[in-house]
Amino acid sequence: MSVRSASAYLTLARWENGCIAAGGVLFGAWWVGWGGAAGAVALAACAAFLLTAAANAWNDRADAVIDREAHPARPIPSGTLDASAAGRVAWRCAMAAVLLVAFISLALALLTVAVVALMYAYSPWLKRAGLPGNIVVAVLASLPFLYGGWSAGRALAALPLVALAVPLHFARELAKDLDDASADVTVQRRTLPIRSGVRLTRGVMLVAAATFVLALLPWASSAPRFGLAVLPAILLVTLGAARAVRGLRGSPLVFKMAMVCAMAAVVIIRP
Repeated sequence: MSVRSASAYLTLARWENGCIAAGGVLFGAWWVGWGGAAGAVALAACAAFLLTAAANAWNDRADAVIDREAHPARPIPSGTLDASAAGRVAWRCAMAAVLLVAFISLALALLTVAVVALMYAYSPWLKRAGLPGNIVVAVLASLPFLYGGWSAGRALAALPLVALAVPLHFARELAKDLDDASADVTVQRRTLPIRSGVRLTRGVMLVAAATFVLALLPWASSAPRFGLAVLPAILLVTLGAARAVRGLRGSPLVFKMAMVCAMAAVVIIRP
């Protein structure tokens, strides 16, 4: 495999997103107190990376036509990789992820099979449904925290992290739909901006972003230092929302950075 091909596969997998997902597993395990479960947590983190790679490869395969306009530098529209290669990568990553978590728990493996099915169905079908697809992705993107808690033996203790993350991921999904609206309309996708208009989509996105910020307040009141530590995350959420409202691209990346900053804030202030 050439350096160019390796780089294309890493780009296809969105390795940065995979690292964030793996970090979410580690954070979830740390949050619940992973004790002696380091091996299981490491397997779950690798699985999260692979699931992220599978989701992005399937997404790029399904969006090959759209990406010629919206994201022409990606591996498939640029001609570096073809759609069949993306499909093979996705299935291999998905099967490897299921196998890894099977060593942790059969129930977690069954959950992962369901996750794989939803990811596979997203781009061809769920995304066309608009809002339901956004909700599914927001939940799936928040599951690394649950994987971390589950691998550490305390899945229920990680659910507050999942609940906190869902609104921010939902806002990010709506921001992505706003960025891609001009390309999505060419393939008759019924995303929220296309079905209900840009103004309503921006309003729903603002509500989701505000929900995330408001959900942080009880945490800040119980630990005053957290209010200061989490300020960069709140500022980034505000910036991302403002960019989307003004019609500027790039809000999804800003929201992603906000999640990373929020996790870092908890690590900094928690004894």
